[in-house]
Amino acid sequence: MKAIILAAGRGNRLKPVSESTPKCMVEVGDRSLLHHQLYALRENGITDIVIVVGYQDDLVRQHAKEVKNLNITFIYNPEYSYTNTAYSLWLCRDQMRDDNFMYLNADVLFHPELLERVIDSSHYNVLAIDNKQCGAEEVKAITLEDTVLHVGKKLDQNKAYGEFIGVGKFNEETNTKFVEYLSETVNEKMLVNEYFEFALDMLVKDEPFHYVDISDIPCIEIDFPEDLRKAEEEIFPAIQNFNHRKPV
Repeated sequence: MKAIILAAGRGNRLKPVSESTPKCMVEVGDRSLLHHQLYALRENGITDIVIVVGYQDDLVRQHAKEVKNLNITFIYNPEYSYTNTAYSLWLCRDQMRDDNFMYLNADVLFHPELLERVIDSSHYNVLAIDNKQCGAEEVKAITLEDTVLHVGKKLDQNKAYGEFIGVGKFNEETNTKFVEYLSETVNEKMLVNEYFEFALDMLVKDEPFHYVDISDIPCIEIDFPEDLRKAEEEIFPAIQNFNHRKPV
């Protein structure tokens, strides 16, 4: 299994922090968001990594290479300033077709056990869901029992089970169809500035998708300065103090 990390964006909503630093390189605690993710992947046995870069790509490449014992492939998104995650993931279509993969948004801070829980799920296609009352800006998931029915930002927050926090496991057998929906989004509908969940919502209607509840694991998606403050003051300390489900 490989991992695909989308790290092309500048993070305009995180200004002024992101004015001089790529969003994925913003530090929380003892390391950057990207390094947190790379160490967590390595800890969980995933060393084949694909990173989509864009804003200050040379800087991000060098920064990612500081984490040793990883096989990292970089894909450059030259249109990063006006495209979104659907386009960035579409650029990874060849890598998606040939293997199972873990998907990660580069702006998510989490305890490594979150990855373990998703990887260990017996289901092939799995999304990490934080069971909570969602706000307008969060990517919401509507579920039935342990199956995901819909996923997207524009869903009714009162019907949502919780937030899809931007980490998931995708199976090789369904990725061909996933690529088709990404291509439809980008090429036919010309929605290059759409989130990848637009294509994912089409996919979950065709293929069984399940979720794991990660509400007990400290995690946060960092979009705004207030998210960063919460990450520094609450989430990172909680990560440090988190009790593992399994003995270390």
